[in-house]
Amino acid sequence: MGAPIYSFRTVMWWSETDAAGIAHFSSIFKLCEWAEESYLKSLLGERFRDATSIDVIFPRVHASCDFERPIYAHDDVRVDIVSVRVGETSVTWEFEVYDESRGWLSARCRIVTVAVRRGSMSKVRVPDELRRLLAAGVGSG
Repeated sequence: MGAPIYSFRTVMWWSETDAAGIAHFSSIFKLCEWAEESYLKSLLGERFRDATSIDVIFPRVHASCDFERPIYAHDDVRVDIVSVRVGETSVTWEFEVYDESRGWLSARCRIVTVAVRRGSMSKVRVPDELRRLLAAGVGSG
């Protein structure tokens, strides 16, 4: 795949691993969500702090991951957002997760979120401003 839209770096904390020191599968999804959050913060700047008060929210409705190789405790991790597709009411995120300490691809993940009205949880159109920002891919990472 080409250059990532955004890259997020962190470390695999020991508390996110199993008894063998290998990242628990749920930790991989957390890494993807942290990358998504960091990217959205880069797009929205200070307005991101108000995200909890907006009327449209984006719950996850699908998550899948193909695991290639493990990530171990204390290893450096990079999560690349490689695709963001904005539909009428949904945003589909695709990620590649790398163990940079060992130099390998660890997982490919896909997460689908749906725009819903906060109170009613009824589907709504993805807000135009977010649609524009995601289409432009103007975040820094």
